[in-house]
Amino acid sequence: MSFEIFTDSSANLTQKQVEENGLKIISLTFSVNGEERLAYDPTDSFDLIEYYKKMKEEKLSVKTSLINSSAFIDAFTPCLEEGKDILYVAMSSGISGTYQASVTAAEILAEKYPERKVVAFDTRAASFGEGIFALEAARLRAEGKDLDSAVKWINDKRMNMCQFFTVDDLMFLRRGGRLGTISAVLGTIINIKPVLMGDHDGKIVVCEKIRGRQKSLIELADLFTKKAINSESQTIAVAHCGCPEDAEFVVSKIREKNKIKDAIIEYYEPGTGAHVGPGTVALFFWGDKKEI
Repeated sequence: MSFEIFTDSSANLTQKQVEENGLKIISLTFSVNGEERLAYDPTDSFDLIEYYKKMKEEKLSVKTSLINSSAFIDAFTPCLEEGKDILYVAMSSGISGTYQASVTAAEILAEKYPERKVVAFDTRAASFGEGIFALEAARLRAEGKDLDSAVKWINDKRMNMCQFFTVDDLMFLRRGGRLGTISAVLGTIINIKPVLMGDHDGKIVVCEKIRGRQKSLIELADLFTKKAINSESQTIAVAHCGCPEDAEFVVSKIREKNKIKDAIIEYYEPGTGAHVGPGTVALFFWGDKKEI
């Protein structure tokens, strides 16, 4: 390998995807009712179905922690000692301080290992929006591309990663500081199910205010029809928080009007899922640009 590829647990990749592509995961932590766990831990048989069910029914107390610079230094150092360069594919700086912590770590390590490269890439995305970039970097590496070439490719594609999602309970966005209390309460009362997106700065913004759950799911599919490029060659990704039937519904609606190569459907990993809440469905694909 010419370089090592790291990403974090918010990339939503499965253990199989990680192992088959030679990726390394640095995990964020989350705590449920005071019990701390790793968001990515293949040895932990954490039940995501029960997690999102209890989050909805029992209002679980969930807290998350970002990755600090010391954790990055600890993870990167062994690879640098082996003479390898590093690419870290990061969660959006628009919603987390993790990327900046990785930049700080890279600056510190550059002084100790001046002959090596540590590149932190801000995907301005999360979940599969981040994970797809890590998978593409692994593909490029497997094709023999060097670090600089891989970074250029993913950087050129950054504005083409479309990420749209809808939530079932606005109060989770309020708790995360991404929606005002009054807006959340009023939206809940009148059954508003907004469609949100990651913008060009990697921040979450509302792009549509829709009344009714099914209409919001259909809107996700319609956005794919409107914005996707080369849909026949695309493997789209859908992440959900305990609502697999809704995720399947979105994919079926996409297939009604579009030909796609394949679709990946997975549960949201528990860290990011805690911020968007049970009932969230998110769609990730390559489009003409991030904005509508």
